Amino acid sequence: MTRSQTPAPIIGVIGPTASGKTDLALALARTWPVEIMVADSRQAYRGMDIGTAKPDASARDAVPHHLIDLAHPDEPFTVAQWVERARALLPQIAGRGRLPMIVGGTGLYVSALLDGHDYDSQPWWPELRARLSDELAGGGLEPLATRLSTLDPEAAERIDLRNPRRVLRAIERAQAGGGGVVPRSEPYAGRIALIGLDRPRRELYRRIDERAEWLFANGLLDEVRRLLDAGYGSDLRPMGGHGYREAAAHLAGEWSMQQAVEVTARRTRQYAKRQLTWFRRDPRIEWLSAGDRAGDDGTLVADANRLLRAALA
Repeated sequence: MTRSQTPAPIIGVIGPTASGKTDLALALARTWPVEIMVADSRQAYRGMDIGTAKPDASARDAVPHHLIDLAHPDEPFTVAQWVERARALLPQIAGRGRLPMIVGGTGLYVSALLDGHDYDSQPWWPELRARLSDELAGGGLEPLATRLSTLDPEAAERIDLRNPRRVLRAIERAQAGGGGVVPRSEPYAGRIALIGLDRPRRELYRRIDERAEWLFANGLLDEVRRLLDAGYGSDLRPMGGHGYREAAAHLAGEWSMQQAVEVTARRTRQYAKRQLTWFRRDPRIEWLSAGDRAGDDGTLVADANRLLRAALA
């Protein structure tokens, strides 16, 4: 591939929720000619702004943002759909003489785009698992065991059909075409520079706890009320995200405000742990120690600039 054919570099700021990614990305955008590609599965839904910490109007005015508000909460939206849109955006952004900057915390999206996983040819695993879990909760294990016997009789004979976890895993493998191997397409051919924003666990959890309190004091309840009034039931998967489920429970009189805030913070901390586990496996990520500094702290931004320039040199 000649230089003229080589795709433009991709830079990125990733990390767990509440780590300060958005502030750092906006600060970097003052130096780098970028357009932001949001890699956040929750921010893909319209009307879900406060609880997902979606970039506000001033941020979008300052820097072009893409891949937000892609579907209504009651519409299925998969990683395959996100990747299709993201891949189409890359040459468009480059054609405007700018760099795509991935910002977000959904590791599956980042990996699918950069590593070339082709999810169009199989179900989206997290979505499939959630759907099967819902079926298990609603109808019990027997119908799922019967389905497995039809899909993969050999697997049904091999495993313990009284074990829900093994039944669900076997159905996933069967519906993926056997073997559970993720098909691949070509990985991104351009240079990639990813910064991971790292904070001590205690500091990250402090920021998460403060965010949970802020959400409930700054409009999350009104946002959830509007969604419910619009007919988006609390049983929808996007409405089950941290913050939304708890706000709905409070509005229904099931939980006190304090309970809702505490459970939101706890579930968000659990989510952040899963995000970190995912990202730690990616050797491309250059981790930037943020300590207790703000995301747009001058020294932090300077450190991030050095890491990006070094990765693209």
